[in-house]
Amino acid sequence: MKRSPFPASIAAIICILAFVGGCAQNERLSPTQSARTPGGTAQMFNPVSDVPIPKDAELDAERSLILSEKNDWTGRLFMISTISATEAYTFFTAEMPRFEWSPIMTVQSAVSVLTFTRTGRAATVQIERRALGGSLITITVAHAQDTVGIPASPVQSRPVDEQLRRN
Repeated sequence: MKRSPFPASIAAIICILAFVGGCAQNERLSPTQSARTPGGTAQMFNPVSDVPIPKDAELDAERSLILSEKNDWTGRLFMISTISATEAYTFFTAEMPRFEWSPIMTVQSAVSVLTFTRTGRAATVQIERRALGGSLITITVAHAQDTVGIPASPVQSRPVDEQLRRN
């Protein structure tokens, strides 16, 4: 029986490298500056302009979903950055208020979460440490739900003794 001069293991390695290379379709993002950030002209990043973007962030287009316009969008931005998770936490804590987002709550941990509001919208920033350095940053923005004016469901409660007598 004649052996192929091209071993199966080499073919498998070539297929794996082609697959991995095809998956790396991240787009470089430009850092954004708010109107209140001193020093220089504001750099805009398409398609959103109302959240801060770290200086070296790359957009993962496959995991991101952006609906609507630059200052009134809804969806999720998934970014990969070379800054550490701690630096990303500090960056968003300082920069979101410059983009007129008001902080609601923050939790700094292995997966840090920051929540903000801005004129009827809510934003959640989730930051995770990458195994090989840097951080994974997810920003989710949606219109805040209006709970004011919605009547609460009436709750009927009976004393335990009364419930037992009925059974």
